[in-house]
Amino acid sequence: YDFTQAIMRFNGEMNTKFTRNLSLNIKVRALFDPEVNAGFDAMEVQNDQGGIAGGGGDRYADTGGVDFYQAKGRNGKNINPFEIAGRDYMLDFPTFILNYKTGKYDFRFGNQQIAWGQAVFFRTLDVANGLDLRRHLILDRAIEEYEDERTPKLAFRATMQATSSITADAFVGKFQPDVLPNPNSQFNVIPSQFYRPLDNYYSGDYDSKLDFGIRFKADYGNFGWQAMAVSRYNSLGVFKWAESGINKGLTPFGGTVGAIVETAYSAKPKCSGAQNPYDNFCRRYDSVGEALSHSPFTVGPGGVYSDKEWFSTASSVRLDGLEALNTAIAEFEGLRDVFASPAANATEAAALLNTFFIGAGGSIRGNVQRDYYREQVFGLGGSYVNETEDIDSFWNQVIVNVEVQYTPERVYTSPGLARDGITSDEYIFTAVAEKWHRWSETFPSAYLVAQYMHRSESDLVGLHLSGYGGNVGNTDYKRSDGISGADYLVFAGFQPWPNKKFVAEWAFLYDIRGGILAQPLIKWNPGSGLSVDLFYNYLKSNIRGDSADTLTRSLDHIQEVGIRIGYQL
Repeated sequence: YDFTQAIMRFNGEMNTKFTRNLSLNIKVRALFDPEVNAGFDAMEVQNDQGGIAGGGGDRYADTGGVDFYQAKGRNGKNINPFEIAGRDYMLDFPTFILNYKTGKYDFRFGNQQIAWGQAVFFRTLDVANGLDLRRHLILDRAIEEYEDERTPKLAFRATMQATSSITADAFVGKFQPDVLPNPNSQFNVIPSQFYRPLDNYYSGDYDSKLDFGIRFKADYGNFGWQAMAVSRYNSLGVFKWAESGINKGLTPFGGTVGAIVETAYSAKPKCSGAQNPYDNFCRRYDSVGEALSHSPFTVGPGGVYSDKEWFSTASSVRLDGLEALNTAIAEFEGLRDVFASPAANATEAAALLNTFFIGAGGSIRGNVQRDYYREQVFGLGGSYVNETEDIDSFWNQVIVNVEVQYTPERVYTSPGLARDGITSDEYIFTAVAEKWHRWSETFPSAYLVAQYMHRSESDLVGLHLSGYGGNVGNTDYKRSDGISGADYLVFAGFQPWPNKKFVAEWAFLYDIRGGILAQPLIKWNPGSGLSVDLFYNYLKSNIRGDSADTLTRSLDHIQEVGIRIGYQL
């Protein structure tokens, strides 16, 4: 094991009551990373293929050392307006709420998280906020149910006790997208062979868009129900190929092949009128570098070096290497302008890709962008508290919750990174059984929860299932045939010790196609405000079956031991 990350963190909260009805709640979160493992620095390869070039947008996370915390749009503005961040630090206000209560009404305005779900790993009806995955992906303490990951948004929320049994809860808020880890950081999920995705949050005017929704929840003794409707922009967004905007040619890096391509390109006459470089022997641009600036590919080190790496890298993030190559050629005239044509099969694709890499003098880096699409999300849920005649029975006081989400015409990232993505209807079904159970008079009650989820179109993080499959490792191309549905099981809970100084905790996420995430944890509370958590994250993608068909396929390199030490003043 390597010592990969250390974070110093401060959380603070202030509550101020102005009147009997009006109060202010502020939570602040500050982090500093002392960089015990500085990682990759782009300046170390500046003499290789001319280095990693900038351009086409703010490349803050690509052209220097690892940027652990900044999250910016392609224009350089912070995506989260309530955040100050640098390479190794961040400070934000996850809660900044002005709260007014009167009678049966409760109004909250400000930066806030709206938690409409209480499940371990699953977010069936918890759709009001996106996720901030920079700090530890979804590998934090699972029992906390995304408390630290929900992306806060500026919103107005109103809750009303409609009747003695029914509560109405509505919100309208500024759209805030998911925040993904930056390239080369410890938990980056987008291959570092790509530049950091150019985020169109500001350039696409998504920063002015609103999410809104309403939920009704009722309890009638042992029974309960809830219903919700939300109109929102999907916070994960859709990734697609992007023009790089980086004018960088093949010479002098590409040797003989690069020089031949540059010479042949210059020999073509300029296109005129309705001519195009695909149907006519002409060129659209003044140089190969300018043509590549209008394509998703950029010459530079640290990218993809071979056809096999291309196919395996694509497959690792639910893309199809052949489809992605042909999409780039079809949608970007700059590639067709430099003699690229669609590949009919994997053999042609491999030859074309290796010609690219040889002509570039090493590797080519990919450029993608992220856009967002509105969707209408509908949800229903029911709950039942089981009671038995024997109050000591294990089945007494088991709480069963069932939730169903339906979203028509949801837009997903295409396995080929096509500009229009994939549109399809999705339904998600979740069943949860939980209870507190006392095994003996010696020990306090343990909390136990078992869960099941079925998803018809996407996996747990929102990627379309048609991208599943493909090759694992640097092997020959294998088509991503997709899977017909995703199913997950969870068993989690915690057991306090008799003196409550220790708590044993566990969370297991199992993909029924053969992947697992296991997270055992021991919490120690020595007193005087001090707490210590020791945990282990174990991920495996091929307990059985094909690892290319499991959720944990791109994360099973993670086997980590972590310790979290806290002190409360």
